[in-house]
Amino acid sequence: MKFTKKITTTLLVVAIAAFAFVSCIKENSVPNKDREKISLEAWIKLNKPELLNNYQEEGGYYVEILDGDKNENLPVSADGNDYGSEPLMEQDTCWIYCNMTGRDINGAICMTRSGELADMCGTFSYSTHYAPFVNYCGENNMGLLEGTYLATRHELKIGNATYKMRRGSKIRLYLPSTIAYGESGSQTEGGYEGQYSLDSSRPLILDVEILRAIKNPSELELDMLQSYIGWESEWKKAEKPESEKTEEDGDDLTLKGLYYNHTYNPATDDVFDYRYMQPHLKGLNNPYEGGTIYQKGAMPSINQKINDILLERFGKGLEASERNEKNLVTKGGRANVWYIVRFLDGFVVDTNIAEIRRFVFNEKDPACEVFSYSPSDDEGKEDGERQAIGAWYYCIPQMHYGAYGQIATSSGYAYGAAGISGSTTTETSSSNSMASYYNAMNYYNYYNSYYNYYSPYYNYYDYNYYNYNYNYDTGEETTKTTISTEILPYTPLVFTIFVEPNE
Repeated sequence: MKFTKKITTTLLVVAIAAFAFVSCIKENSVPNKDREKISLEAWIKLNKPELLNNYQEEGGYYVEILDGDKNENLPVSADGNDYGSEPLMEQDTCWIYCNMTGRDINGAICMTRSGELADMCGTFSYSTHYAPFVNYCGENNMGLLEGTYLATRHELKIGNATYKMRRGSKIRLYLPSTIAYGESGSQTEGGYEGQYSLDSSRPLILDVEILRAIKNPSELELDMLQSYIGWESEWKKAEKPESEKTEEDGDDLTLKGLYYNHTYNPATDDVFDYRYMQPHLKGLNNPYEGGTIYQKGAMPSINQKINDILLERFGKGLEASERNEKNLVTKGGRANVWYIVRFLDGFVVDTNIAEIRRFVFNEKDPACEVFSYSPSDDEGKEDGERQAIGAWYYCIPQMHYGAYGQIATSSGYAYGAAGISGSTTTETSSSNSMASYYNAMNYYNYYNSYYNYYSPYYNYYDYNYYNYNYNYDTGEETTKTTISTEILPYTPLVFTIFVEPNE
């Protein structure tokens, strides 16, 4: 989602203010980063003079401490998997959960993880999970925006004092492009775009709020999954088949963080089962509290609607008493699967069921087809070579033909420490009609009669010269934007599936 943006009045003022610094220097003799540094300093002097003493030498950026520096509602893990209010820069290994919103120098939003702000910008998407960003924040930068990394891993100069970022910190960074999006400009996709894109070599104003800092995201996943399925339930721990047993397994073939429920049925499902339960998100920007579908407190009704769609489409399926080894898929069977992928808070990530896509994603005419899968096709293959994720490879054999089922998995058997980036694609197509044909012929006849058919000027004024050649195009264009949902690193998932009867 890219827009071309003209220089605005504010930038013009900055340019005028900066002129005094560069009037005696030829533009071509000054590197871009130096000109931008001068311009950013001029803007700060004009708009935020109180921040001049908050200049950070490494990176050349300015820092503003915002209100709400502490958030007492954020929980601290009782098992020691939480840094609490300890400074981030003092931790060798650290994963942070943070909210971020980026603006250009004029204040226009160019990226945000807030559904409320996205709605105000007109970029809200039902396919986007407006949740905090999760990333590694250790001694080496492994994916954070350079400006964010510098701010979290260094002691910040705030006037005559110093400041270390930690859980609850909420700051605003005024970043030159050299530690932001550089010469490429902003590359935000997946529904996190703002009103405009950020042009190349432009400063970025970035709000960062640290919601949580943990030591081991894998352990947090396991805690979340265990809390989700409960200690006493129909969920079973998945196991490796005997044929894949290794010496390290010993007598325990259990796969840590992978569960299945082959007795699940939407007709008897507890619609209160899904809940906004991620500990790092509690009380913060619940995406189900806004929009047309995801109203506050509406999760039970959403779950009920989804269950109703499943029952209307596939019926009740096999009862638990009817499920036996004779109708088990097994590793050698082939299953035609209809699925719904959800986060633990109930947000629908993906589905190949058209009725649910229309309801949840507000899609008018979704193209969906059944997913045909045989675990035997993935036998002996590494994760990256498999047709399906590891969770399916181990759990689909435990499902029954003609029945529903569920799989709950950690990222270890899904999309791992990398996750999947959200993406935005736009397609433009033209509608066709005979109307353009008649329009083309009318122009043709006009020029033909005006210049005379045998006139030597005719060849220069025929309808092809003026691009009046017809192609049955009305000139009306239809633009379709498709957004794929981001799956953050170390994110557990729940699959609800229906396996077609084995004919």
